[in-house]
Order: sequence, then structure tokens, then C-alpha cells
Amino acid sequence: MKDRVPFGITELDNLIEGGLPRGGLVIIAGSPGAGKTILSAQFIYNGVTLYNEKGIYACLSESRENFKNNMLGLGWDFNKLEEKGMIRIIELPTAVKLRVEDMINLIVEEVKRFKAQRLVVDSLSALNLALGSKAEVRTLINLLVRMLKNIGCTTLMITESPWGTTGIGMGIEEFIADGIILMESVVVGNKLERRLMVLKMRATSHDTRYYRLNIVKGSGINLSIYPEM
Repeated sequence: MKDRVPFGITELDNLIEGGLPRGGLVIIAGSPGAGKTILSAQFIYNGVTLYNEKGIYACLSESRENFKNNMLGLGWDFNKLEEKGMIRIIELPTAVKLRVEDMINLIVEEVKRFKAQRLVVDSLSALNLALGSKAEVRTLINLLVRMLKNIGCTTLMITESPWGTTGIGMGIEEFIADGIILMESVVVGNKLERRLMVLKMRATSHDTRYYRLNIVKGSGINLSIYPEM
């Protein structure tokens, strides 16, 4: 039986044989407003509340206080879980240029110290701005993945795909990730609709269809299949 790390979202877990491969790196890619941060936060929140797995959410794109306030609006009290010692929300410094080794050590040492089983890095796009080149980002991620796999930590990395583009983030993610989940905001008729597709998942027989995505206060992400045409 493959060791899986579930999101705790029944419809999504069913698409990927029960969850993510443990110790893997999965990219959450997509356009602004598609729900990437919410899905990733739910991965950490459900990890604690449903599976008793400790998690770290590393914020590069916003402050930890903004993140926690936004999640509280969905009904998720990250403050309470922090107080219980089950979750850590950290801010990684991106305002100044960092050496790749410094960034790796900062993340990995936090994971080891906290004994985290789940990690979210939000976002790869902000990391790229901090490090300055695709080559450095690729080096960072390859090293980070190897080190995190050694300690059994399953990682989500968020990456932005600007409106109107067809590629994924910076164009390197698909080569280094164990899995890619694509989240999009698209205009259908006169309204904006969110949708999700699993593009890649290592060692997994996964569904390859688009699913309609809704965000519900208290329960988070819900998926539903599009009707057959």
C-alpha cells in the first residue's frame, strides 16, 4: 500500500488514490484568485485537525498576520492551532537577496526543529524574485526536495501563472516536481469560474479531467465534475 498524505478534501483525494505521495514535492500552479493559497492552507489545517500531522506554512508573499486573518475569514483559526504547538506560520525574508544555501537551511531547520510532516512554501514566484535567477531557484528546489524527503516531509509549493499565459509559472516546475495541480480562474459567459485539474502525480493513477471548484466558508474547497457533453 502506497503511503499517502491526504488533503482531507474527499473529492480531491479520490482523484489521486487517496492523497499525495509522502515526502514528495507538489506544485500548486495557477492564475490569481484561483484558490491556491486556500487549498494549501487547507492542506496544513486538515493535516492537524483530521490527521494529527504537524505543519509549517512559510509566507513569502504576505505577512503571517495577514495570512491568519484571511484564513479566519474562512472559519479556520490558525492562532489556536499555533498555540497548541501543531502549526507554525513563518515569514521568510525576501526583501534582500539571500544565498541559496541560507534559504535551504532556514526552511529545513524549521522543519526539523518543529518535526513538521507537512510544509507549504507560498510562493515560488516570490522566491524567484528573492534569488534572482531560474538557475538558482532550480538548484534550491532540487536540494530542498532531497533534504525534505530524507525527513519525510510532504511539501506544497505555490506558483503564479499570470493572466493570459499558457505555461506554468517559470517553466521549470514541471521538471522538478513529483506532482502538479493546476488551478484556474476562467470567464464563462458573464461570470468568473474556478476549476482544477491534476496534471501530474508521481506513482499515481490520477484523474485527468477538469473539475469545477467552489470555496465555502468553514469547509474550504469543494469539487464537482463537469457534466458530460
